[in-house]
Amino acid sequence: MFSKKDYYHRLSKFLAYSGISSRRQSESLITSGQISVNGIVVTSVSQKVSPKDVVRYNGKKILYKSKPRMWIYHKPVGELCSDFDPSGKKTVFDSFPKKIGKVNLVGRLDLNSEGLLLLTNKGYIKRYLELPKNKIIRTYLVKTWGKDLNAKNIEEMSRGVEISEFKYAPLKIEIVSKNNNNNWYNIKLIEGKNREIRKILGYFGLKVKKLIRIGYGEFSLKNQKVREVLEVPIPKSLLYNAKKD
Repeated sequence: MFSKKDYYHRLSKFLAYSGISSRRQSESLITSGQISVNGIVVTSVSQKVSPKDVVRYNGKKILYKSKPRMWIYHKPVGELCSDFDPSGKKTVFDSFPKKIGKVNLVGRLDLNSEGLLLLTNKGYIKRYLELPKNKIIRTYLVKTWGKDLNAKNIEEMSRGVEISEFKYAPLKIEIVSKNNNNNWYNIKLIEGKNREIRKILGYFGLKVKKLIRIGYGEFSLKNQKVREVLEVPIPKSLLYNAKKD
C-alpha cells in the first residue's frame, strides 16, 4: 500500500485500503473517535500515517490486506443488505462463509429484490463502483403487473423522471416479453437509489412482482445458484480507476 513516492497516507485512505470501510465512512469513524494511532485517539481527517504507525479501530489493530478481492453473491428474496437487524430478520451476512473475512457490500438490494450483490474487501473499490459520477451500469430483469408501457412512457424514462419533486436519472428500459399484463423488462440505470425502479414503474401504473439484478458494471450473475458466493477476478481497469479516484 505504501510506496517510496507516497510514504505517508491520509488515515481515511489507509482505512479504506485496509477494507475497514469506504473513504467517506472512514472519515466518520475518525471524527467519532473510533480510531487511534500509536495509542492516541485521532479525530482529525487530515491525520496521516506511515508503515511504522500502529492503527487501531475500537482497540483492535488494523492489518493491511495486500490483495484486493471481490465476490458475487446471489441474494435471495427475504435477506436484508445489512450486517445486523434489531428485529431479527435474516441478513446477507448470515449467509456469507466466514472464510471470506470482513467484506463491504457494493450497493444494496431491498428485502424483496434478488440477484447479483458484489462484495469486496477494499473500501476504495466499493466507493468507485457506487459513485454516480463513474456511471457504472446496473442491469435488472423486472417482472411487472399492470398496463403495458407505451413509447411515450419509455421515452420519458430515458430523459429522467421527476416524482414528488425528486429527480431520477435517465434509465434505459427494453421489453423482454409480454403476457396478459404480466410483462418482463430489462432495465439499465447508473444510480440505483433506494427502491428506484419500483418507484418509477409505480409512477407509470405498474406493480413490480419480481426484481432481479443480473449485472453490475463488468460483473454478471450468469448461472450462479441462490445464496452461492463466488470469488471473481478483478478487471485491471477497475483496480486502476478505483485507486486513482
